[in-house]
Amino acid sequence: MAEFEDSIFDDAEAVKFIQEHLPIDAKDKFTDDEVLYISDVIFDYYESNGYLDEEDEVDIDMEDLTEYVIKNSKRDGFKFDPELVRWVIECEMDYEESLS
Repeated sequence: MAEFEDSIFDDAEAVKFIQEHLPIDAKDKFTDDEVLYISDVIFDYYESNGYLDEEDEVDIDMEDLTEYVIKNSKRDGFKFDPELVRWVIECEMDYEESLS
């Protein structure tokens, strides 16, 4: 994950990338602000698990990450479908990969 930290993560580009790469079933289900919120929660997850400090590539437990996003989003007043959130997470990770 350390390599990722050195890359330039652009929120606007990430949201655009995610919105463009969501599958048909998930298209138009999230506003740009909601995608950005999910992206921020993903980084909170990385940080809380120490993944941003790792030198080597980390295996992310998608189920755990999805549950984390859903739990936090409910706390913050969002009601996201876990299946659709998972697509956002996968597109977010694809964006991260595109930076390396």
